[in-house]
Amino acid sequence: MRDSLIVTARKRLPSAFESRSFVVKSARAVEVGRGRLQGRDLARPFWGIRTPVASAEARLLSMPPRPGEHPGKVAQRRAHALALSYAPRLKPGQFFSHLTAARLHGIPLPAAFDGCELLDVSVPSPRRAARALGIQGHRQDVATSDLVLVSGLPVSAPSRVWLELASLLTDEDLVCVGDYLLWWRQPRATAQDLELACTVWRGRPGIAKLLEIVPILSDRSDSPAESRIRYRLLHAGLPRLSVNEKIFDSRGVFIAMPDLAFRGYRMVMDYEGDHHRTDRVQWEKDIARVPRLEAANWHSTRMSAQDLTDSRELIRRLKRLLRERGWEG
Repeated sequence: MRDSLIVTARKRLPSAFESRSFVVKSARAVEVGRGRLQGRDLARPFWGIRTPVASAEARLLSMPPRPGEHPGKVAQRRAHALALSYAPRLKPGQFFSHLTAARLHGIPLPAAFDGCELLDVSVPSPRRAARALGIQGHRQDVATSDLVLVSGLPVSAPSRVWLELASLLTDEDLVCVGDYLLWWRQPRATAQDLELACTVWRGRPGIAKLLEIVPILSDRSDSPAESRIRYRLLHAGLPRLSVNEKIFDSRGVFIAMPDLAFRGYRMVMDYEGDHHRTDRVQWEKDIARVPRLEAANWHSTRMSAQDLTDSRELIRRLKRLLRERGWEG
């Protein structure tokens, strides 16, 4: 006679633990057994944490990249999932900071950080920094106004994140972050917020360079690519640029709103990302406005990813054109 196949039903978890991450110690306190905590339906993203595989954070962590999805967006999604998973272990006063906070705010970061999945967890000084596998602990002076909630998680406020990144990013990267925070369509901070935060943190590593960067930030930059090229042109000594400002002809008729312009020299520059190439309507608009600009005595330069990879030839070309139009630099 064949042996009977006996299937043992999995014991149901308490409702508080069914749909979100929880601390093992808390589960043991309500008599969830050790064997149940080893169940295949529970992931272990951090020591002492269990995450139901049906939870939102587990689904985010297991989600594969979408076709064409930027690696930075994937890193942001995973940081959000990991932060939600670790949140039950946060002690009173602890909060997410630095790179983790940047990702939770959606701040664009350099590609070099896309593979970093350490969570930055800060604690008010003089308490001891968090120590755990997968965690980068920090101690910081902090006021209540320095923190905000993002998806229910305590996170450094945007202007504070900019300061926390000062020792990690280049000047060019910090301009990209600053422009993102000021962006007029969805401002997360003002230039005054950033300058005040720098003043409060004056004397700490990286703050002096932030004070030099604040005056060249723009709330009109629509992408990190625009921010990077603008920074490089300014760093090369070219005149100050206007950013995404409308241009009209002598009759007051709108001509274009270029990414960048040397208005005093009637020169405009536009960065052509992939969407300009693949979007036929956008492509035709880009082509049609060049004759209008030229008719009004504006010179138009189109920039591509190659100019972003190596901007030296672009800078040489722009310097030559500027001198032809009266620049004495």
